[in-house]
Amino acid sequence: MILFLLACATHHLEAIPPGAFVLPTIDFGPHDDAQTEWWHIHARLQDIATGEPLDVFVGFVVERTDLDTVALVPVPLGANPFHAAYVRVATPEHSWTADRESFPDFFSAGFSKGGPFHGNWSLHEEGGALVLSAGAGPVRTELRLTPTRAPTLPGVGGRVQLAPHATSMWDQDEGMAVEGRWIEGNKVRQVEGVGFSKHQWGRLYDPNVDGFEWFSANLPDGRDLSIGWIQNDGMGGVPGTLAWMSAPDGEITPIDPTKMRVEPTQWWKSRRSGARWPVAWKVTGETFDFVVEAERTDQELWVFPAAMWAGPARFAGTVDGSDVSVLGFAEQVGADAPLFRGLYHSAAPPGEVDDPVGQLAPMASESLVPYTIEFGSETEEQP
Repeated sequence: MILFLLACATHHLEAIPPGAFVLPTIDFGPHDDAQTEWWHIHARLQDIATGEPLDVFVGFVVERTDLDTVALVPVPLGANPFHAAYVRVATPEHSWTADRESFPDFFSAGFSKGGPFHGNWSLHEEGGALVLSAGAGPVRTELRLTPTRAPTLPGVGGRVQLAPHATSMWDQDEGMAVEGRWIEGNKVRQVEGVGFSKHQWGRLYDPNVDGFEWFSANLPDGRDLSIGWIQNDGMGGVPGTLAWMSAPDGEITPIDPTKMRVEPTQWWKSRRSGARWPVAWKVTGETFDFVVEAERTDQELWVFPAAMWAGPARFAGTVDGSDVSVLGFAEQVGADAPLFRGLYHSAAPPGEVDDPVGQLAPMASESLVPYTIEFGSETEEQP
Protein backbone atom coordinates (compact mmCIF):
# COMPACT_ATOMS: atom_id res chain seq x y z
CA MET A 1 0.00 0.00 0.00
CA ILE A 2 2.81 2.43 0.89
CA LEU A 3 4.61 1.78 -2.40
CA PHE A 4 1.33 2.25 -4.29
CA LEU A 5 0.73 5.62 -2.65
CA LEU A 6 4.31 6.66 -3.36
CA ALA A 7 3.96 5.65 -7.00
CA CYS A 8 1.06 8.10 -7.35
CA ALA A 9 3.40 11.00 -6.49
CA THR A 10 5.92 11.02 -9.35
CA HIS A 11 8.74 13.53 -9.43
CA HIS A 12 10.60 14.43 -12.61
CA LEU A 13 14.32 15.12 -12.23
CA GLU A 14 15.91 17.48 -14.72
CA ALA A 15 19.42 17.02 -16.07
CA ILE A 16 22.03 19.57 -15.02
CA PRO A 17 23.11 21.34 -18.25
CA PRO A 18 26.65 22.62 -18.84
CA GLY A 19 27.14 26.19 -17.66
CA ALA A 20 24.25 26.03 -15.21
CA PHE A 21 26.41 27.25 -12.36
CA VAL A 22 29.18 29.77 -12.92
CA LEU A 23 31.40 31.84 -10.61
CA PRO A 24 30.70 33.95 -8.64
CA THR A 25 27.13 32.69 -8.21
CA ILE A 26 26.50 30.77 -5.00
CA ASP A 27 23.26 28.85 -4.65
CA PHE A 28 22.54 27.74 -1.08
CA GLY A 29 19.47 25.72 -2.09
CA PRO A 30 17.38 23.69 -1.67
CA HIS A 31 16.90 22.24 -5.17
CA ASP A 32 13.79 20.11 -5.58
CA ASP A 33 14.97 18.64 -8.91
CA ALA A 34 18.09 17.06 -7.34
CA GLN A 35 18.10 13.37 -6.52
CA THR A 36 20.45 13.88 -3.60
CA GLU A 37 21.46 17.12 -1.86
CA TRP A 38 23.66 17.62 1.15
CA TRP A 39 25.24 20.33 3.29
CA HIS A 40 28.35 19.71 5.41
CA ILE A 41 29.79 21.99 8.08
CA HIS A 42 33.03 21.50 9.98
CA ALA A 43 34.30 23.92 12.64
CA ARG A 44 37.48 23.83 14.72
CA LEU A 45 36.78 25.94 17.79
CA GLN A 46 38.27 27.03 21.06
CA ASP A 47 36.76 28.20 24.30
CA ILE A 48 37.59 31.92 24.35
CA ALA A 49 38.04 31.93 28.12
CA THR A 50 40.16 28.77 28.52
CA GLY A 51 41.59 28.06 25.07
CA GLU A 52 40.27 24.47 25.20
CA PRO A 53 39.94 23.00 21.66
CA LEU A 54 36.46 21.91 20.55
CA ASP A 55 35.22 20.38 17.29
CA VAL A 56 31.90 20.21 15.42
CA PHE A 57 30.87 18.32 12.28
CA VAL A 58 27.27 18.53 10.96
CA GLY A 59 25.61 17.16 7.84
CA PHE A 60 22.11 17.42 6.34
CA VAL A 61 21.13 15.01 3.53
CA VAL A 62 17.95 15.10 1.44
CA GLU A 63 16.90 12.40 -1.02
CA ARG A 64 14.25 13.13 -3.65
CA THR A 65 13.95 10.59 -6.44
CA ASP A 66 11.58 8.56 -8.60
CA LEU A 67 14.51 6.69 -10.11
CA ASP A 68 15.36 4.24 -7.32
CA THR A 69 14.01 0.73 -7.00
CA VAL A 70 13.89 -1.82 -4.18
CA ALA A 71 13.84 -5.39 -5.54
CA LEU A 72 12.70 -3.94 -8.92
CA VAL A 73 9.79 -2.00 -7.33
CA PRO A 74 9.97 1.78 -8.02
CA VAL A 75 10.23 3.96 -4.92
CA PRO A 76 9.45 7.57 -5.86
CA LEU A 77 10.30 9.89 -2.98
CA GLY A 78 9.91 13.22 -4.72
CA ALA A 79 6.59 14.25 -3.16
CA ASN A 80 7.93 13.62 0.31
CA PRO A 81 11.76 13.68 0.52
CA PHE A 82 13.72 11.41 2.79
CA HIS A 83 15.74 13.48 5.29
CA ALA A 84 18.80 12.46 7.29
CA ALA A 85 21.06 14.54 9.53
CA TYR A 86 24.05 13.75 11.68
CA VAL A 87 26.15 15.62 14.22
CA ARG A 88 29.47 14.99 15.90
CA VAL A 89 30.81 17.21 18.70
CA ALA A 90 34.05 16.65 20.59
CA THR A 91 36.07 17.94 23.50
CA PRO A 92 39.58 16.63 24.26
CA GLU A 93 37.98 14.08 26.62
CA HIS A 94 34.76 13.02 24.89
CA SER A 95 33.13 12.63 21.48
CA TRP A 96 29.35 12.44 21.01
CA THR A 97 27.41 11.61 17.86
CA ALA A 98 23.73 11.82 16.97
CA ASP A 99 21.75 10.95 13.84
CA ARG A 100 18.17 11.48 12.72
CA GLU A 101 16.27 9.92 9.79
CA SER A 102 12.72 10.63 8.66
CA PHE A 103 10.64 8.94 5.95
CA PRO A 104 7.80 9.42 5.29
CA ASP A 105 8.30 12.87 6.69
CA PHE A 106 5.65 15.51 7.21
CA PHE A 107 6.68 17.55 10.23
CA SER A 108 10.07 16.72 11.74
CA ALA A 109 12.33 17.76 8.82
CA GLY A 110 12.24 20.08 5.85
CA PHE A 111 13.36 23.59 4.90
CA SER A 112 13.06 26.87 6.74
CA LYS A 113 14.57 30.26 5.88
CA GLY A 114 15.97 28.69 2.71
CA GLY A 115 17.97 26.01 4.51
CA PRO A 116 17.49 22.50 5.93
CA PHE A 117 16.24 21.64 9.39
CA HIS A 118 15.69 18.38 11.24
CA GLY A 119 13.87 18.78 14.51
CA ASN A 120 15.72 21.51 16.40
CA TRP A 121 18.84 21.22 14.20
CA SER A 122 18.97 23.84 11.47
CA LEU A 123 21.23 25.58 8.95
CA HIS A 124 20.38 28.71 6.99
CA GLU A 125 21.97 31.70 5.31
CA GLU A 126 21.70 35.12 6.92
CA GLY A 127 23.47 38.29 5.82
CA GLY A 128 26.13 36.42 3.85
CA ALA A 129 26.90 34.06 6.77
CA LEU A 130 25.67 30.59 7.71
CA VAL A 131 23.78 30.16 10.97
CA LEU A 132 23.98 26.67 12.47
CA SER A 133 22.19 25.18 15.47
CA ALA A 134 22.83 21.51 16.29
CA GLY A 135 24.14 19.22 18.99
CA ALA A 136 24.74 15.72 20.30
CA GLY A 137 24.79 14.16 23.74
CA PRO A 138 24.75 16.94 26.37
CA VAL A 139 26.17 19.53 23.95
CA ARG A 140 24.34 22.05 21.81
CA THR A 141 26.13 24.50 19.51
CA GLU A 142 24.86 27.81 18.13
CA LEU A 143 27.33 29.10 15.56
CA ARG A 144 27.67 31.78 12.91
CA LEU A 145 30.12 31.05 10.07
CA THR A 146 31.23 33.99 7.93
CA PRO A 147 33.28 33.45 4.73
CA THR A 148 36.72 35.07 4.82
CA ARG A 149 37.73 34.31 1.23
CA ALA A 150 36.20 33.70 -2.19
CA PRO A 151 34.20 30.50 -2.61
CA THR A 152 35.65 27.50 -4.44
CA LEU A 153 33.70 25.80 -7.23
CA PRO A 154 35.32 22.55 -8.42
CA GLY A 155 35.04 21.10 -11.92
CA VAL A 156 33.72 23.49 -14.58
CA GLY A 157 32.01 26.40 -12.84
CA GLY A 158 30.92 24.11 -10.01
CA ARG A 159 29.71 21.29 -12.25
CA VAL A 160 31.39 17.95 -11.54
CA GLN A 161 30.69 14.45 -12.80
CA LEU A 162 31.06 10.92 -11.44
CA ALA A 163 31.37 8.54 -14.40
CA PRO A 164 29.52 7.82 -16.50
CA HIS A 165 26.35 9.86 -15.88
CA ALA A 166 26.16 11.04 -12.27
CA THR A 167 26.44 14.82 -12.26
CA SER A 168 26.35 17.21 -9.34
CA MET A 169 26.73 20.89 -8.62
CA TRP A 170 29.17 21.81 -5.89
CA ASP A 171 30.26 24.91 -4.03
CA GLN A 172 32.26 25.24 -0.83
CA ASP A 173 33.73 27.87 1.46
CA GLU A 174 37.18 26.70 2.55
CA GLY A 175 37.82 29.60 4.90
CA MET A 176 35.20 30.79 7.40
CA ALA A 177 35.42 32.72 10.67
CA VAL A 178 33.26 31.06 13.32
CA GLU A 179 31.80 32.51 16.50
CA GLY A 180 29.02 31.49 18.83
CA ARG A 181 28.11 29.41 21.86
CA TRP A 182 28.87 25.89 23.07
CA ILE A 183 26.15 24.89 25.56
CA GLU A 184 26.70 21.89 27.82
CA GLY A 185 23.98 21.57 30.44
CA ASN A 186 23.94 24.84 32.39
CA LYS A 187 27.42 25.76 31.22
CA VAL A 188 27.63 28.20 28.30
CA ARG A 189 30.97 28.79 26.61
CA GLN A 190 31.72 31.56 24.13
CA VAL A 191 33.69 30.03 21.27
CA GLU A 192 35.49 31.13 18.13
CA GLY A 193 37.50 29.43 15.42
CA VAL A 194 37.66 28.53 11.75
CA GLY A 195 35.26 26.55 9.60
CA PHE A 196 34.51 24.93 6.28
CA SER A 197 31.19 24.42 4.46
CA LYS A 198 30.23 22.33 1.44
CA HIS A 199 26.94 22.24 -0.47
CA GLN A 200 26.41 19.66 -3.22
CA TRP A 201 23.39 18.48 -5.17
CA GLY A 202 22.81 16.12 -8.09
CA ARG A 203 22.64 12.36 -8.67
CA LEU A 204 24.70 9.46 -7.34
CA TYR A 205 24.17 6.00 -8.74
CA ASP A 206 27.38 4.34 -9.92
CA PRO A 207 27.54 0.79 -8.45
CA ASN A 208 31.22 0.43 -9.40
CA VAL A 209 32.41 2.83 -6.71
CA ASP A 210 32.74 1.53 -3.16
CA GLY A 211 33.17 4.84 -1.34
CA PHE A 212 35.52 7.78 -0.96
CA GLU A 213 38.04 9.46 1.28
CA TRP A 214 38.11 13.23 1.52
CA PHE A 215 41.03 15.29 2.85
CA SER A 216 41.24 19.06 3.17
CA ALA A 217 43.71 21.41 4.83
CA ASN A 218 44.39 25.16 5.04
CA LEU A 219 48.08 25.54 4.17
CA PRO A 220 50.41 28.15 5.72
CA ASP A 221 50.87 29.97 2.38
CA GLY A 222 47.14 30.78 2.18
CA ARG A 223 46.21 28.04 -0.27
CA ASP A 224 43.82 25.19 0.50
CA LEU A 225 44.36 21.55 -0.41
CA SER A 226 41.36 19.33 -1.27
CA ILE A 227 41.53 15.64 -2.20
CA GLY A 228 38.63 13.33 -3.01
CA TRP A 229 39.95 9.77 -3.36
CA ILE A 230 37.32 7.54 -4.94
CA GLN A 231 37.62 3.92 -3.79
CA ASN A 232 37.11 0.67 -5.57
CA ASP A 233 37.44 -2.74 -3.92
CA GLY A 234 40.72 -2.68 -2.02
CA MET A 235 40.88 1.11 -1.42
CA GLY A 236 42.44 1.90 -4.81
CA GLY A 237 41.83 5.19 -6.59
CA VAL A 238 39.51 4.98 -9.62
CA PRO A 239 38.21 7.43 -12.24
CA GLY A 240 36.30 10.00 -10.27
CA THR A 241 39.21 10.98 -8.02
CA LEU A 242 39.55 14.75 -7.88
CA ALA A 243 42.16 16.97 -6.22
CA TRP A 244 43.13 20.63 -6.33
CA MET A 245 44.83 23.57 -4.69
CA SER A 246 42.74 26.71 -4.36
CA ALA A 247 43.99 30.26 -3.87
CA PRO A 248 42.34 32.85 -1.57
CA ASP A 249 40.55 34.31 -4.63
CA GLY A 250 38.94 30.91 -5.30
CA GLU A 251 41.07 30.09 -8.34
CA ILE A 252 41.67 26.34 -8.62
CA THR A 253 44.86 24.60 -9.71
CA PRO A 254 44.00 20.95 -10.50
CA ILE A 255 46.22 18.14 -9.20
CA ASP A 256 46.81 15.18 -11.52
CA PRO A 257 45.03 12.25 -9.80
CA THR A 258 46.98 9.68 -11.82
CA LYS A 259 50.15 10.77 -10.01
CA MET A 260 48.64 10.64 -6.55
CA ARG A 261 48.32 7.87 -3.96
CA VAL A 262 46.34 7.49 -0.74
CA GLU A 263 47.48 4.52 1.35
CA PRO A 264 45.98 3.68 4.76
CA THR A 265 48.64 2.88 7.38
CA GLN A 266 46.59 2.45 10.56
CA TRP A 267 43.07 1.19 11.27
CA TRP A 268 40.41 1.43 13.98
CA LYS A 269 37.41 -0.88 14.50
CA SER A 270 34.14 0.61 15.69
CA ARG A 271 32.49 -1.05 18.68
CA ARG A 272 29.13 0.19 17.45
CA SER A 273 29.05 -0.96 13.82
CA GLY A 274 31.97 -3.35 13.56
CA ALA A 275 33.31 -1.31 10.63
CA ARG A 276 37.09 -1.08 10.29
CA TRP A 277 38.15 2.46 9.41
CA PRO A 278 41.54 3.83 8.36
CA VAL A 279 42.71 6.48 10.82
CA ALA A 280 46.14 7.28 9.34
CA TRP A 281 47.28 7.58 5.73
CA LYS A 282 50.27 8.21 3.49
CA VAL A 283 49.13 10.80 0.93
CA THR A 284 51.43 11.69 -1.96
CA GLY A 285 51.25 13.71 -5.17
CA GLU A 286 53.55 15.50 -7.58
CA THR A 287 54.09 18.46 -5.25
CA PHE A 288 53.22 17.11 -1.79
CA ASP A 289 54.00 14.24 0.55
CA PHE A 290 51.98 13.94 3.77
CA VAL A 291 51.38 11.66 6.68
CA VAL A 292 47.79 12.27 7.79
CA GLU A 293 46.78 11.12 11.27
CA ALA A 294 43.36 11.47 12.89
CA GLU A 295 43.22 13.58 16.03
CA ARG A 296 41.14 10.80 17.55
CA THR A 297 39.99 7.43 16.24
CA ASP A 298 36.37 7.33 17.46
CA GLN A 299 34.84 9.60 14.80
CA GLU A 300 32.21 7.33 13.26
CA LEU A 301 28.77 8.70 12.33
CA TRP A 302 25.73 7.24 10.62
CA VAL A 303 24.83 8.42 7.11
CA PHE A 304 21.73 6.47 6.28
CA PRO A 305 21.99 3.75 5.04
CA ALA A 306 25.79 3.68 5.36
CA ALA A 307 28.26 4.72 8.03
CA MET A 308 30.66 7.66 7.84
CA TRP A 309 33.84 8.57 9.67
CA ALA A 310 34.80 12.24 9.86
CA GLY A 311 36.82 14.66 11.95
CA PRO A 312 40.05 16.63 12.40
CA ALA A 313 43.37 15.16 11.30
CA ARG A 314 46.99 16.32 11.45
CA PHE A 315 48.84 16.79 8.12
CA ALA A 316 52.63 16.59 8.46
CA GLY A 317 55.00 16.59 5.48
CA THR A 318 56.06 18.80 2.60
CA VAL A 319 54.36 20.95 -0.04
CA ASP A 320 56.49 22.32 -2.88
CA GLY A 321 59.56 21.37 -0.84
CA SER A 322 58.52 23.29 2.29
CA ASP A 323 57.77 21.60 5.62
CA VAL A 324 54.13 21.76 6.67
CA SER A 325 52.32 20.69 9.84
CA VAL A 326 48.67 21.75 10.01
CA LEU A 327 45.39 20.53 11.45
CA GLY A 328 43.01 19.63 8.62
CA PHE A 329 40.00 17.41 8.05
CA ALA A 330 39.42 13.82 6.93
CA GLU A 331 36.14 12.20 5.93
CA GLN A 332 35.35 8.73 4.57
CA VAL A 333 32.39 6.65 3.49
CA GLY A 334 32.35 3.05 2.33
CA ALA A 335 34.28 0.99 4.87
CA ASP A 336 31.53 -1.66 4.71
CA ALA A 337 28.56 -2.02 2.37
CA PRO A 338 25.25 -1.55 4.25
CA LEU A 339 22.97 -4.52 4.84
CA PHE A 340 20.79 -5.39 1.82
CA ARG A 341 22.52 -2.75 -0.33
CA GLY A 342 22.47 -5.18 -3.28
CA LEU A 343 18.68 -4.86 -3.47
CA TYR A 344 18.92 -1.19 -4.39
CA HIS A 345 19.49 0.27 -7.80
CA SER A 346 19.31 3.79 -9.22
CA ALA A 347 18.82 4.56 -12.88
CA ALA A 348 20.19 7.51 -14.83
CA PRO A 349 18.05 10.67 -14.68
CA PRO A 350 16.06 11.54 -17.81
CA GLY A 351 17.96 13.73 -20.24
CA GLU A 352 21.26 13.51 -18.35
CA VAL A 353 24.15 14.92 -20.36
CA ASP A 354 26.96 12.47 -21.15
CA ASP A 355 30.12 14.43 -20.41
CA PRO A 356 33.57 13.13 -21.31
CA VAL A 357 35.11 11.52 -18.26
CA GLY A 358 37.88 13.73 -16.92
CA GLN A 359 38.05 15.48 -13.57
CA LEU A 360 35.22 13.85 -11.66
CA ALA A 361 33.37 14.37 -8.41
CA PRO A 362 34.88 12.84 -5.25
CA MET A 363 31.64 11.48 -3.85
CA ALA A 364 30.25 8.11 -2.84
CA SER A 365 27.95 6.61 -5.42
CA GLU A 366 25.36 4.91 -3.26
CA SER A 367 21.92 6.50 -3.28
CA LEU A 368 20.48 7.10 0.17
CA VAL A 369 17.37 4.91 -0.16
CA PRO A 370 16.12 3.80 3.26
CA TYR A 371 15.88 0.14 4.20
CA THR A 372 15.27 0.64 7.90
CA ILE A 373 14.22 3.64 9.97
CA GLU A 374 15.58 4.91 13.26
CA PHE A 375 14.43 8.22 14.70
CA GLY A 376 16.73 10.55 16.60
CA SER A 377 19.22 7.98 17.85
CA GLU A 378 22.13 9.26 19.92
CA THR A 379 25.27 7.48 20.98
CA GLU A 380 28.49 8.33 22.73
CA GLU A 381 31.88 7.00 21.73
CA GLN A 382 34.44 7.12 24.52
CA PRO A 383 38.15 7.50 23.73
